[in-house]
Amino acid sequence: MKKIVFNKNTFFLVEQGILYWPKNFVLVVSDLHLEKSSYFAKFGQFLPPYDSIETLNLLDEILKQHKVKTVILLGDVFHDNDGYDRLDRRAKLIFNKINNKYNLLFVVGNHDQDINIPNIKTYEDITIDGINFSHKPSNLNSHQVFGHFHPKILLKLNGKRIFKKCFIVSSTKICMPAFGVFTGGLNVESDIFKKIFKQNKEYFLIDNSHIYQINLN
Repeated sequence: MKKIVFNKNTFFLVEQGILYWPKNFVLVVSDLHLEKSSYFAKFGQFLPPYDSIETLNLLDEILKQHKVKTVILLGDVFHDNDGYDRLDRRAKLIFNKINNKYNLLFVVGNHDQDINIPNIKTYEDITIDGINFSHKPSNLNSHQVFGHFHPKILLKLNGKRIFKKCFIVSSTKICMPAFGVFTGGLNVESDIFKKIFKQNKEYFLIDNSHIYQINLN
């Protein structure tokens, strides 16, 4: 884990791509994109249908490792509005268990904007202690945590190119990596990130059981 201070609060960036806020016992995770493989299957692109169960099992294990009361799902939890209905029995049991055990705050994203799940209230955004949590960055004059862009760092090591998920952190913004096991990514060198992060920023690459601060200057 990597400790950071954001809006005078201590947070931890966790290797698997989640944000932990110990003061409020909050765990934040973004862009699970559950049932992405089954979505593509509807259009004749048949992929191994294990992305949802693998993603949810990983989230369930991480939750056991931290003292958590509230889980913020930061948008694009499902790859489309019908994704929950396509979860298989095992995956649905895990999802419902998490919902029943924790205070689950389901922020909608562009992929699941109109989703309707039993016993789940959805939000456009949530503000806690002056920090706004939303799927996309907003024009609010506040500290923001968001996802959506699936940031990744492209590095060349020993003649090989590696493309790894990362956090982008500035004094007022945190961009979360995608948590789902079946997600692509956008290079942090993209002009999109240059427009969002106009001030100094730091990159934290996640690689299985490690997290590394990377200097791209």
